[in-house]
Parts: sequence; structure tokens; C-alpha cells
Amino acid sequence: MKKLLIAAAILPFLTGCFLIENNTAILWTDIPEVAAYVELFNASQTDYRVELVYAENPADYYALASDSAPDIVISEDLASNSIIKAFNPLDKMIEDGLFDPSVFYPDLYSLGCREEIPYVLPVSFNIPAIMYKQDNLSEPFADIIISPEKLKTEAEIFNSRSSDKFRVKGFAPSWIPDFLLYNAFISGSDFTETADGSLIWNETNLQTSIDFCRDWTENINGGFQEEDDFTLTYCYDPGYKLLNAERIGFYYTTLRDFSVIPAEDRANLDFKWLGDENKIPVCDDIVYAGIPSKSNKKKTAKQFLMWFMNSETQQNLLESSQFKRSRVFGICGGLSSLQNVNELVMPEYHKILIGTVPPAGYLSFPASLPSYWKSARADVVIPWLQDQNMLEPEMESLTEMLKIWTLQEQKK
Repeated sequence: MKKLLIAAAILPFLTGCFLIENNTAILWTDIPEVAAYVELFNASQTDYRVELVYAENPADYYALASDSAPDIVISEDLASNSIIKAFNPLDKMIEDGLFDPSVFYPDLYSLGCREEIPYVLPVSFNIPAIMYKQDNLSEPFADIIISPEKLKTEAEIFNSRSSDKFRVKGFAPSWIPDFLLYNAFISGSDFTETADGSLIWNETNLQTSIDFCRDWTENINGGFQEEDDFTLTYCYDPGYKLLNAERIGFYYTTLRDFSVIPAEDRANLDFKWLGDENKIPVCDDIVYAGIPSKSNKKKTAKQFLMWFMNSETQQNLLESSQFKRSRVFGICGGLSSLQNVNELVMPEYHKILIGTVPPAGYLSFPASLPSYWKSARADVVIPWLQDQNMLEPEMESLTEMLKIWTLQEQKK
């Protein structure tokens, strides 16, 4: 009888352990703050468990398509044509009422879909911006967007205010390579992925963006040599320090980078989104979440996604981050993919967003980009744009440079 009582006491414990082990999903990510999300999910209930594994390249298609694939992935680069096919379609989750597609920004949500079926869900995104001291504008204007053309005008006015133009500059396109890229996006260069994974763009509009920046250097900043001398002599400090020292008038940043500037250094700074005609080009480092087709714990994975893609959950995550005094911005370092979280919740925890959250119609999300975009962007596209903004640019076209780079990558 005594043995039976002991067995009866142990059985629920063993059964519970078995259920938790059987319902434990593996999550791959390269985003550090996801660890805190996993911890809160595990603490919020007792039926499911997620274990986090830091993966250097979570979007590796061959790893995702293998039998040892994880159960959940949270990372950039999951929505390209070559990677997205490794994920399980999520339309059944919609049918079962586990999430509502209408809570997402429509154009952002569609990036993770193929033939209107979702395979990966957007998690967060970042936005380019221009920061400046509050009295650096020639006159205040209420618009939350500053266009490259308006920035050029303001930079020229700032230059003219100085009695020593060689020691002060309003802005130079060459200071931050990403400005050259997002100016190209604003100009309609339309970098995008074809069905076979090739990278294409609008050559005419790309050249227009290059001509715009070259004209800025030549006719606003005193020429290539003067701009280069100024950059080498003075631009060795972070942008916010150069602004506070009144060395420069404006500087490129992103919402994520601006938000982590120490509060005392940001006290006299303001920002506007970089865009044009009520359109802001969303940065190309969008974070997604998905369940690989090879996952063996899809039930747990779906429960985690349902929990994570919930407004109340994300408010709790923001509150927890604030309580811990974390300097991480927003959700996974960006604005949430859930529109109402950005408009109603995010400004409560990040005061810089009060009155500045862009309406959904202002956001221009990038087209689908190939899985190698991040490497090509760093190794070819941005260096080529930088070179085009020099006095004597290389003659090779971007197409030729990408062909050379592709051949070199294939030999590795």
C-alpha cells in the first residue's frame, strides 16, 4: 500500500516532466534581447517551454532545411525567395484564430507571404532619420519628415551662417554610407529580388541619386577635396558629439541608434525621419519570425508565436525592459510590426516617439531582397556608392561589380 502511495505521488511529477520535455522547442536567433522574451514566455505558463540557442547565421537555408533544424527562428533575412521556402506555412494559424493578420502593417505583413499565404511573420523594423540641434533649422517646420532636397537646402544655409566655412559643415552625403543608400531608395532605385533570386534595380533613378550627392559635394560643400579634408580633420567623434560641439549642422542616424544616445547628450538634439513626399523608406534590416518545416515541435512553436505577436505581450516586454533599465529600444531593437503597439504603447516607454510615430501610409517598406543582400550591400553596393561620390569614380558599373563579387563568392 505504501509503495502504491509513493508511486501515485511520483507519477504526476514524472508525467509533468515528460510533457514539458515533449513540448520544448528550440529557438535560433542572433538578437540578444530575444533571451528576455523567452524567459518571460517560459515564466508565463507551465505547458510549453522554449530553449534559446544563439546562432551566428540563423537564416542559413541548408541548416533550416536539415533534420536538425530548430523549431523557431527570429532573425533578419528570412523573407527572401530562397530562404522562405524552408518555413512552414502559417495559414492554419489564421484559420484556428491563433493570430489576426490585420494587426500588422499590411505591406510589411505581405513581405512574409507567398501567394497570400504567410510563411514568416514580421517582428520589428527600423527607420532612417536626420538628427540636429534644435536651433540648426533655418526655420521650424512641423512635418515629421525631412527630404534629401530639404536637407540639402538647410545644410547650405547652415554653411552660409559660419564665418569660417572650412571649420564647419552643414552636412555631407559621404559622412555616413547608409545615407547614400537610403537616398537611392528615396530616389526610386527600387532594389528588389527577382523570382530566381537575382538582384535588380532602376538604373536611371540610381544614377539620379548619385548625381544629386555629387552636386551637393561640388556646389554646396566646396568640392571633393575640401569635403574630404574636413571629414578627415574633424569627423572622428560620434555624430551627436559633432552636433553638440556645433562642428556640423545635421547627421544621419536611425531610430534605433538615436534612441541609445545617452540622455544628457541627446537633450539638445531633435530628429526628423528621412524621406520624401510623405514616404519614409524603412530600413532593410527587418526582423522576422518563422517555424521551419523540419520543426518537430510545431505546436510549441505556434504557441510561442501566438504569445509573442500579441499587443498585451509586447507591452509587458516593453515594461520589463524599462524595469530592468535596458538600453535596448522597442521590440528586437526597432518599432513593432504591430501597428497599434507603435501608435498606442511604444511612446509610453520611449518618449522620443511622442508625436513622431509615422502613420502607416507614410512607411515605404523595401521590396523582397535576396538572401545574399546583406553581404552584397556591405561588400559591393555601399562601397560602389561611396566610390561614385569621389572626384574620379571607378568606371565599372554596379552590375559589373556584382558579377565580379559573385564569382569570387562562388570560389570560396
